[in-house]
Amino acid sequence: MSNRRADRRSAKRSRCALTLRDMGELGIRLAGEETDGARAGGAGPPSRVLVVFESCRTGTAALREAAELANAGSELSVVTLAPLANPRQCCRGGGAAGPYNCAMRDEAEAELREARQLLGTVAGRATFTVLVGCPEPPLGAWVSEHGFDLVLLPTRRLTLGGGRVARRLRKATTAEVRLISHADQ
Repeated sequence: MSNRRADRRSAKRSRCALTLRDMGELGIRLAGEETDGARAGGAGPPSRVLVVFESCRTGTAALREAAELANAGSELSVVTLAPLANPRQCCRGGGAAGPYNCAMRDEAEAELREARQLLGTVAGRATFTVLVGCPEPPLGAWVSEHGFDLVLLPTRRLTLGGGRVARRLRKATTAEVRLISHADQ
């Protein structure tokens, strides 16, 4: 049992890289490799960065790191999530879910205003989006659709590997998912 756990930990820590020599004529681009060579070998900041903001210490730390990347030349987007409730079958007009859904959207918009304020001058170069979904916003599909290179997620206490959101993002996208804790300051 402990060997299996150790194998999983070492597999998560190590990154495998495969270099194909003399294969340039095939027109193949490796995931994460930029065509202009600006990021070859990991040099330079990612071109498109998304920060999933939550109003907490780790969310503020994620914004701080995103601002540093934006100042280094990355395109920055900030998103807040607004998970909505399904209306019950007996309440087709919105019913009990209506006020909850309105409150979730309002809270997500308030978080975006807070993020804009925390970013200061960088906010003028960033885009801000509330991602709505029922029962959960389709973050993975949205990240893939917009072609982000890096996603910064605030960590949550007592969740291994960043929790459900991080695991789903890693499966759904080719973007690097980086977990930010308040200790990373």
